[in-house]
This record gives sequence, C-alpha cells and structure tokens, in this order.
Amino acid sequence: MSTAFEISARAVRLAATILAEHLPDGLPFREVKRLIHRADPALTDDWIAARGPRATSDVDTNLGYTATSLTKAGWLTRANRVWRLTGLGLEALGDYPEEMTFLWEANARYDYWVGRRTGFDAAAKLLSTLPDERWVGLEDLAGEYDVDAEALAACLQGTRPDGWHLVLSEDGVAGAGLPLLPAETEAWRLLLERDELFDEAGSSLDVVRALPDRRLTAEELTALVLGEEPGQEGVPHRPRRVWIIRGTDQRGASLIRTRWRDEGVVTLPADRLPPLPQGAGPQRVRKAVDDADSGATGAQRDRRAEELHIFLSRIQEGDIVVCTDGPKAYLGVVRGPADYSAPNDDAAHYARSVAWRNLDAPLDFVRDLPSELTGRVADADARIVDISHFASHLEPLVVPEPEKAAPPRDIEARLPDVTQELADGLFLDGTQWLQECVELLRGKPQLIFHGPPGTGKTFTALALARHLTGGSLSNVRLVQFHPAYTYEDFFEGFRPRLPKKKPSDSRADERNSDSATGLAFDLVQGPLRRLADSAQERPAEVFVLVIDEINRGNLAKVFGEMYFLLEYRTEFVHLLYGSDEGRGFRLPPNLYIIGTMNTVDRTVALMDAAMRRRFSFMELHPDVPPLTGLLSRWLDANEHPRDAALLLDELNRRIAEGPATDRDFRVGHSYLMQSMAHSSPRAVDLIWRTQVLPLLTEYHWGDGTEIEETYGLPGIRAHLGLNPGEQGETGRPGSDA
Repeated sequence: MSTAFEISARAVRLAATILAEHLPDGLPFREVKRLIHRADPALTDDWIAARGPRATSDVDTNLGYTATSLTKAGWLTRANRVWRLTGLGLEALGDYPEEMTFLWEANARYDYWVGRRTGFDAAAKLLSTLPDERWVGLEDLAGEYDVDAEALAACLQGTRPDGWHLVLSEDGVAGAGLPLLPAETEAWRLLLERDELFDEAGSSLDVVRALPDRRLTAEELTALVLGEEPGQEGVPHRPRRVWIIRGTDQRGASLIRTRWRDEGVVTLPADRLPPLPQGAGPQRVRKAVDDADSGATGAQRDRRAEELHIFLSRIQEGDIVVCTDGPKAYLGVVRGPADYSAPNDDAAHYARSVAWRNLDAPLDFVRDLPSELTGRVADADARIVDISHFASHLEPLVVPEPEKAAPPRDIEARLPDVTQELADGLFLDGTQWLQECVELLRGKPQLIFHGPPGTGKTFTALALARHLTGGSLSNVRLVQFHPAYTYEDFFEGFRPRLPKKKPSDSRADERNSDSATGLAFDLVQGPLRRLADSAQERPAEVFVLVIDEINRGNLAKVFGEMYFLLEYRTEFVHLLYGSDEGRGFRLPPNLYIIGTMNTVDRTVALMDAAMRRRFSFMELHPDVPPLTGLLSRWLDANEHPRDAALLLDELNRRIAEGPATDRDFRVGHSYLMQSMAHSSPRAVDLIWRTQVLPLLTEYHWGDGTEIEETYGLPGIRAHLGLNPGEQGETGRPGSDA
C-alpha cells in the first residue's frame, strides 16, 4: 500500500505536468483537480486507504497544502485561484522525473524557507518600501538578511510579493540567472517600463535590463534596512565572518605548507564538478554535486554540497580565514571571489585569494586562541567551519600590522566564598564546612551531599546554589532523578505533539509526523541543555544545577555522552541527536552540579565507580559536624524548648545500639523542624507516629525489632524524664503547654 507521502508526490507531480501543458496561462485550481482525477482515477481511494476514512483532509485539500512547497521553491505561482508553472518549475520537471524525488526536492527548498522565514519575510516587506524608480541587487538584499541569493530569487518568483520585480542581478538583468519563460520575460519588461526603470539600450529580445544608475547601493540598502539616512554615522558595514578552512595534498600534508602559502590562496577540490559561478545557490550546487558524486552516500554529498556553497557564496571579501597545521594556526583575509581552475597537470579546484598575516609566526591553536574553538574543529572531515562567533577575538590579529598579543582570554566566572550569613541561615556552626564545599567545586565542578533522610541535603544544596549564583533565580535549576528518568528527559530528546492546524504549517508538520497517528515530533531541550546554553551565553555568571536523589536514576543512561564531559570540561563531544550541527558540545566551565543522595536508598559504595570519580562527596549526618547541635540552635532561634533535640538524640542513640547498627539509619533533624511540629501540644506525637516510626519499621523489616517498644515516644520521654504535662515540646520549660 502506498504511503500518504507517495500519494502526495503522485498528485503534485501530475499537477505540475498538467500545468506544463497549459503554459503560459495556467489553470484555475478547480480545473487542475478535475484533470488530475481524470488522469489518475485511483488517487482518492488510495489516499483514503493510506490515511484512513477519518482523515482530516482529502487528497485535493492536501494538494493545496503541498503546493506551498512548490511556491516557496519558485516552481509555481498562485494568484486568484489560478495556478501557473514558472520557468524554474518547468526546469524542475526535467531535472527530477521521479515523483518522490520531485516532491522531496520541493520540500527541501520549503524547509530552507521555513528555517530562514524571518529573513525571507523581512526581505519581501522591504521591497514594498523601496524608493520610487529604484531597484536592488539580489546579492545585496540576500546579504542583508543572511539568506541564500538563489533561494531568495526563486521564492520571490513563486510568491510574487509587491516589488518582487525590483530584485535583479548585480548588472540589472531580470531573473538574476533563473530560467524564464518568454511570458515571464515580457511581464518583467512591462513592469520595469511602468516604473520607468527599463533600460531599452541595454536590453534585447531575450534579456530585460534595468537602468544601472537607478540601483540602490549597498550602503543605501543597509541604511534603508536600519531606517537611517545613507552616509549617516552609525550605519554599520556588514559584519565579517570567520572560517576555519582545511586542505591537504595527496600525501595528507596541510596545503598551508605549500600551495596556499606560496600562492596566497585557499582552495577547495572540484573533482568532476562543472564550473559554478560566484553566488551559486544551494540547490544548484547540490544538483552539481549529485551528478558528480552519484556513487557517494547521501551524507557525503550533503557535506560536499554545503562546503562548496559556503566557498562560492557565503565567504565574502574581507572575511577572516584560519588554517590549522597540527597545533599551528595561520590567519588571513579573503581578497577575491572564487575562481574555477582545471589545469592539465593538476586536479580541478576553486580558489580564493588570501592575504596571510602570520606565516612566519603562527599562533598556538590551544594556547593562544579561545578554548571553545577546539570544539569547532573536532570534526576531522570538515573542510570549512564557521567560527564567526570568535570574530572579536581574531580581528585584532589581522589588521595590516597585527598586534603581537594573543586575543583576550575567555571570561571566567568565579565562585564566591561563603559568608557567616549563609551559615547562620542554615544554622550551621561556622563556615568551615560550607567553605570546603566551595573549594571542592572550584577544583571539580560536581559535588554530592549524601546522608540519611531528614538531614537537609536538598535544602542545603539549594541554599548554597543561590549563594553561588548571587541570588539569581534563573541561574539555578532543580531536577529530581527517579528510575524512569532518561537522557531524553535530562538533556534532550524527541517529544510528540499534535500537528498545527494552520494550513501554512501543514507541510512542515506532515514531513515530521507519523501518518498513522498524526503526531509530529520536536527535538525538545531538557533542563541540563537549557542551563548549559544559558551558561555558554553568559560566561561571567555562575549557573548551578541541583539534582535531587541523584542515585535513584540510571546515571550512565541519564547522562549519556555527558558522562565524559563531567570529567573533561574543556573537551567537546558530538551529541546523540546531532543538535550540535557538527560543531561539538561541551559543558561550560561556569556550570556547576550539586547532587543529593539518600544513602539509605543506595549506599555510596554501590554507585558506579566511574561516576563516583566525577563527583566530590560531602556528608550530612546527624552525628558529625556540621549537623551536630543544629536542631538545638534552631529551637533556640525560634524560642522553642530543646525537648525535641533531646528526643532526637536519644532516638539516634538507640538506633546506633540496635540490631541494624547502620549509621545511615539515623534520623535527621528536618522531621522536627517542620512548622507543624510545634503547632500544638501533641504535634510531635503525630509526626513521630506517622513519619518517624514508619521509616524505622522499614529499616528493621524482618529483624524482629519491636518498633513501638524500642523507639516509641512515650518510652523515650520516660527514659529522659520528660513529661508533656510538665514540659511540653511546644511551650517553655515548666509551662502547661
């Protein structure tokens, strides 16, 4: 049985074929549907079989949605319910004869539009505000909004917003290199004549050209985008990009040792590729790569097409290039366009002229450049890597007389020392224990508080986290592990959602959905990924993730590749779901993790040895500092009698002398620091009976201990000589409370 996508591909290619027979006038949509069903009578039945009788849309409605991909690709125009195939669409019919391939290629162009929709929409909006009798260069407009020039030209051809005809090639030619039907060329001629922009002397029967002196300069366009006057101070130049470019000769040696150094260039292999012009769009480049490398895998062709498109179109004059040779880094500035060369004695290649700055004094890649750069070159197969984020670090080194000093070091967040105020707020005796925690985090940014229940591990962890982050609530996040917790919950994973109902979004939802259930899947970030991204963006601030009950999860499964990064914070890894886009991911050095661990649930000794090595451990136990005397201090501060502290001390003494003799079975102070514990004369009795004794019953399960007789509150009171009638837990000594 055919899938819904296969049926969609059948319908949309059949529609394009029918429209090719009705050029240039096109057909009303209702007529397109009628001719499709006449040519393929089984279309409706096959659609129902694939989607089910309760499908939310029929095959005709789906065709209307699917055609959006063709419109954004520039293959189809739709106006007043009339569909017309463009010259680009006619070319696509010949280039992609298979139904599935035809729709996949259209969808790829649609996906590019979706990913950069803001830029496409802004460019289209700008066209309606162009000054009278002026036109704009395609490359200039695409550069302003960081979209591919060829994709922008195609999208304007399909969507036809106001002013679409004012976007021309750099020399003012209509179509900007797109294949045009004679009717399209004539329509362009008429529109330019209407706007008094037509260059009759420079045009011919097949070429329509605009008056060259009416073009908006790049400066004027930038000013228009920013709402400024041309030439006004503050109108910025386009920011330069920075690229790592790597190449090797047949022996595997870096080309910076030979050709690149000697000829002042960087090159990219062009084996079996035809000459492609400067500014060639991604679709044109991908087709050339597919034809040349038909025996390569899809992933290999994707990589080569992306790198070739960057080299031809995205790299601009003035950009910085970084070439590595082992630990050495060479910097240069791009000085010219991409040129194709196919000499008889050498392999074909594209070359760009580069003015090298430090051939005689290369930088040390690890010592002199930002540490985060190492993650950008972790992929040994990548020839070109965008590192424009580091432009501010590298620009001082490529001026005509480079500065000798290395770029500024990365900003480092510092953990503050603890204060007496923090210790007093936690009722700890002094700051020594807390300060030791800070020192441990400075040496190893992961720490676990472990101890019996009720010892305030989570409370202390959160208080310390808030102190370390300066009280910033957005810099602290709390999660709790449990046996069902996974990597997808903790870091990132795919999550289902119902597809959006808007027609404009239906194509994207269909491509990422299960046709049987209608569910779409999104890659959703978990708490660790979100906090790590925030820490990466704000390196001068401290961020803390508190993981409660850390030992209750399957740590190796939950942490995944983060397992490695916990120990090697300066290293990068490639993420499971590829969301790092090949650049690598690391845990920022200003992100700290504090875990809590109930040692009764699972002892420290049973934790995975590799995970134990990645954390420091600090104990919170009723019998040892800093918790000794804590309950008494709290009772005094809140003007409660010390009876509760005496009761707890005696309870823990009996536990220590009991048959279990396990120090982790002691009971922590937090049970008796609840507000309800001091709300009535019998509140302690209630807590003892409903919280403390059930806990001890579980500890002593099956060992024959009489829980009530050994740990009951009446017996402990009698042993200590405490009588609620004479000295109640909620009143002062000697009161009747």
